[in-house]
Amino acid sequence: MSDYVNTVIIGGGIAGCSTAYFLGKSGIPSLILENEGIASGASGYSAGGLNPLVGHGIPGLLAPMAMYSYDKHLSIWPELAQETGIDFDGRVIDLLRVSFNEQDSLALADTYETFNSCNHPNFKATMMQTEDVLSQFPLVSDKIQNAVLATGNAACDSYKLTLAFANAAEKSGAIFRSDEAIGLIREGDKVTGVQTRNGIIHCDSVVLAMGPWSINASEWIGMNIPVTPLKGQIIRLNYPEIQDYPDLEAPSLPEASIHPKPDGLIWCGATKMEEMDEPFSSKSPTDHARNTIMNKIMKVIPSLVNSELVLQTVCFRPVTEDWLPILGQVPNISNCYLATGGGEKGVMLSSAIGEAIADLITKGTTSVPIDDACIERLPMLLEESKRI
Repeated sequence: MSDYVNTVIIGGGIAGCSTAYFLGKSGIPSLILENEGIASGASGYSAGGLNPLVGHGIPGLLAPMAMYSYDKHLSIWPELAQETGIDFDGRVIDLLRVSFNEQDSLALADTYETFNSCNHPNFKATMMQTEDVLSQFPLVSDKIQNAVLATGNAACDSYKLTLAFANAAEKSGAIFRSDEAIGLIREGDKVTGVQTRNGIIHCDSVVLAMGPWSINASEWIGMNIPVTPLKGQIIRLNYPEIQDYPDLEAPSLPEASIHPKPDGLIWCGATKMEEMDEPFSSKSPTDHARNTIMNKIMKVIPSLVNSELVLQTVCFRPVTEDWLPILGQVPNISNCYLATGGGEKGVMLSSAIGEAIADLITKGTTSVPIDDACIERLPMLLEESKRI
């Protein structure tokens, strides 16, 4: 089988589907190659949080892109939901951070300052004393010392959001194909096609949006793609008693955030475990992860001991050494682009990634602030390219 399309996007996660969506808005048809199904990886199992004020690289190099992408999501979500008929539960939420010790209280003070000084109308924070917290949220542990209620983060169902991007892209002419890319066909400094298990797809440009599998494309482009899979596990609980609570977390209890969802389930996690030696070797959920999460969240809400476990999921997030994504044109290949490394912020960064890559393909430049995520920032990456 051999055919042609303007742009081939390898990877059907949220980065690839967002890119297809923005290309479609520019009138450019694309073909998305996905071997396992749309949003079958981290994009479909993420807790779906959008917090542009905190995280690796924030404050810091990732901050401008994070806030840009947050704003872009909120601006396109109403139209995207209406256009596709997919309700992905996009909303602005509250976060209740609770303190159990002095170190926690210092972290809460930082949260208060960060949310109240960011000069964005969506964000604000209020300090709360223990009695006020227990009055509003009586199932929270009475052992907390104080809390901060922060408003402004956003949330969504990341699986449904990815489907919405995909559906809107299809309406603009995108094609989704179940197949596996196994190489690129190159002539000089250009890619002329993608070799798949079932044939060749000729194209004018190609986007590598392969998430934690990005390293598989290193030989294709003659350059190491330093993306590592970070394994994460989340548990989903049935406990409607806290459905109307804000998201909850304690700084001293990492990997155990509590996310009440509109459908009544409570998502908790995610854990973090790098798999450097044998990536993807353990795709099964573990008792250790479940017990770790449960023990931590019950310190925040003790009555969760009575909750029902509905599902435990595993995913692999694509992370880089400096926790910044890798975006932009591949050096020495004029029509090949990388869109990977979103890490724990992949869902939030997806709209900026998609718009930026679409801009580079259609205009050769972008106003999306991705300069600090460029490939050239990693000298070791370019050094490795000489050895491949």
